[in-house]
Amino acid sequence: MAPQAASPVDDRLYQRLVDLLSAGRPDPGPGHTELRPAVEQALHHEARLLDDRCYRDWLERFTDDCVYWVPLDPDGDPRGQVSYLLDDRRRMEDRIGLLETGWAHAQEPPSRTCRIVSNTEAWPLDGGETLARCSTVVWEHRKDRLTPFASRNDYVFASLGDEWSIRFKIVRLVDSRGDVRKFSFVL
Repeated sequence: MAPQAASPVDDRLYQRLVDLLSAGRPDPGPGHTELRPAVEQALHHEARLLDDRCYRDWLERFTDDCVYWVPLDPDGDPRGQVSYLLDDRRRMEDRIGLLETGWAHAQEPPSRTCRIVSNTEAWPLDGGETLARCSTVVWEHRKDRLTPFASRNDYVFASLGDEWSIRFKIVRLVDSRGDVRKFSFVL
């Protein structure tokens, strides 16, 4: 039997995601004001790419070892709890590919979205990474219905500036434990 390739999603990675969300972690204090402009620029650019459905350009802003996680439990652990989404890069490529085919029935007609990003804070991490947090509301219009999706988002940026890139994106829906309307677009 041929050896299997190592998965980029392993226990260390899951633990890092849990540590980012841990309710018991110490408050990092106020965000670093010098990081905020670059983080806001990256977050606003990401919002525009998604609202304009430029999914390939959006996907190119993620590192090869990225994780995009939408937990069911905002303080959850992906190793033992169900998530709305827990995608590595390969799975993100599959999801974008499906949206591009026009065969995603839940996106016929396609959603129109408008994202509002606010309350941005940022802190430096080891290795040159940046932790960023923001509040986001995604307004989705589809089939004559306007639906808000409010969330608190956590990002780990591998780089900032013109060539910003995301290593982790965690979307904690405010009503994740409630009756969340199906979302078939990218939060």
